[in-house]
Amino acid sequence: MPQRKEVQDELAEIPVEAGISNLHTIYRCGGLVFPIALTVTVPTRSRGAHMSRLVGAVLSNTEGRNIEDALRRVCREVDMTQNGCRVRCEFSYPFEDQFMEVSIELKAVGGIKYAFMKHGITACPCSKEECGIGHMQRSRIRLELSSKSVIDFVEVAKKLDSCFSAQLSEHLKRDEEASRILEAQSRSRFVEDLVRECLKLFPSAQFIEARSFESIHAHDAIAFWRRQ
Repeated sequence: MPQRKEVQDELAEIPVEAGISNLHTIYRCGGLVFPIALTVTVPTRSRGAHMSRLVGAVLSNTEGRNIEDALRRVCREVDMTQNGCRVRCEFSYPFEDQFMEVSIELKAVGGIKYAFMKHGITACPCSKEECGIGHMQRSRIRLELSSKSVIDFVEVAKKLDSCFSAQLSEHLKRDEEASRILEAQSRSRFVEDLVRECLKLFPSAQFIEARSFESIHAHDAIAFWRRQ
């Protein structure tokens, strides 16, 4: 008896890219264990992608020396039946007592697209010049870049932290709070300065955006740079 053709394999008039999104699972790498969210898509000329195969490929590749290798394995497994797999993975990477938001997008071969987002403290140079104290706010930097090789997340986090006037910390005693405030005041920076400092440290960046959540205004301040 001939094998029945599956409905999703019926030819479609218009090719689309399709797959699964917001799939949550746990990734394990050495002593690190943390949740990740994945989007896995494939180009298709048929009516539908085989979604269960995409889920299966993810769930069978949740450990590795680094997460990029595991994502490559997902792509290679999917490519065996649905060629052209693309994976995007998002997660919060622990660094000291803070977290860095990370996004990775790749295929089975080729470069890797990264996006990183880190929060810190800024002190305003204008108010510091006017009255000796720069009003302070929590700010963030978003960095997008491409790489042919795996990137060290700890090194990225350290460099992003150095762009701010001072680093965030969850537990500070009074004398430590005072030291942190003085540190921020000694390195007062505009939101524009955050972008410039970031570009110095990541000259191959594709896009950098900084945002300050203003402490004396209802609006935010933003600055960005994009490679032309």
